[in-house]
Amino acid sequence: MHISLPEEALLALELLERAGHEAWLVGGSVRDACLGRPLGDLDLATSARPDEMERVFSGHKTYATGLKHGTLTVRIKRVTMEVTTYRVDGEYTDRRHPDQVRFVRDIREDLARRDFTCNAMAWHPNRGLLDPYGGQADCESRLLRAVGEAGKRFEEDALRVLRALRFACQLGFGIEDNTWRAMMDKGAGLKSVSAERVATELNRALVSEHTAWALGKYPRALLLALPELEEVCADPTAWARTLNTLQRAPRDLPIRWAALFARSAGEDARQAAFDWRDPGKMPLRPAAALLDVCLKRLKQPGALREQAVQLAQFVHSELNMGNLRLWLSALGYEAVTRLLRLQLAGLEGGGNADDETTRLQGLLEETERLKALNVPLHIRDLAVDGQDLMALGYPEGRELGLALEQLLEEVLTGRTENERAALLQLAGRMLEGNR
Repeated sequence: MHISLPEEALLALELLERAGHEAWLVGGSVRDACLGRPLGDLDLATSARPDEMERVFSGHKTYATGLKHGTLTVRIKRVTMEVTTYRVDGEYTDRRHPDQVRFVRDIREDLARRDFTCNAMAWHPNRGLLDPYGGQADCESRLLRAVGEAGKRFEEDALRVLRALRFACQLGFGIEDNTWRAMMDKGAGLKSVSAERVATELNRALVSEHTAWALGKYPRALLLALPELEEVCADPTAWARTLNTLQRAPRDLPIRWAALFARSAGEDARQAAFDWRDPGKMPLRPAAALLDVCLKRLKQPGALREQAVQLAQFVHSELNMGNLRLWLSALGYEAVTRLLRLQLAGLEGGGNADDETTRLQGLLEETERLKALNVPLHIRDLAVDGQDLMALGYPEGRELGLALEQLLEEVLTGRTENERAALLQLAGRMLEGNR
């Protein structure tokens, strides 16, 4: 096997070996090369100790990102690599980090501590592939297998349970039987893992190429992290529809989260009420509320939570040409585009699906057209303002605000053009009618 490494990585290997140390390319890059995928992060392993690495790379920019565990980040020209001393991990009493590490001189000892066989390979431009655990064969078989004793790997770091699920989602790998049994046996350890680490793995899994297939095959692994989905997973029809939506949905994180929860809480297609003036004040439908609770538990950023929950709230609402501008005024272009794409992803085959697909695609095109035209969507965009209405006789205060909202609604629904004369005339009639 040959790997085309950047010249900067080749130089890093050369510098280490010129100084009398051994060095290899390890980790995901070797795995990706076996799979014919573009190389990801470049990780090197070396017999050099941390102080020796610092001397080797003294002529280049370095960052002491993890020297306690033997890792030095090295930047040569525009390429950044992590260089780590061969090591053996001690006990994982926190089920996350080894209490201590012991530096060793044999690459095979270092590979023995890694999580899965596909990640336990090393490669060198002159020495070729080092594969003591059959990682290349497992890559060819598209199989995820724990290195050594599977139970021990998951005891060391329970997050590896979700890493396995994430790799299944990313790579389309099945999980070897013994590895799967160990995952289920040790999965309770996830309760001791920080919410942020759990969320990181879930987020990466959700936006992967094979997400729907992997979650369909291994839902029990997902439920270890998201027990909120137990009800929908137990319903074959609802779960099948959820997976169908995930399969068709864009690899956009808020959309994928909303797709995962859209049919939870025993709901199918109940529409949420819609108030274009203030959509945020409406009570959340159960599925959206459940997603909100889940994302808060996982300590996700407010922006992601708001976007995903909003999509889950309105996924079953009807958008049409008559109310599209109202939705755009309420939610904005980005949110409406996401909502329409989620609705497209959730369509079932047969019946009038083709007609509905055409309708929703037409709404997406109209959304893009309106965005390009910069059409008025808010009170500030009207051809009149509060001063104009007060000149007609409107008193300052609530009545004035309601009048402007009504004018905006007339414009958004197409009943009135956004022209000063037409709006003043309409405002005058409204004022007269209120007297």
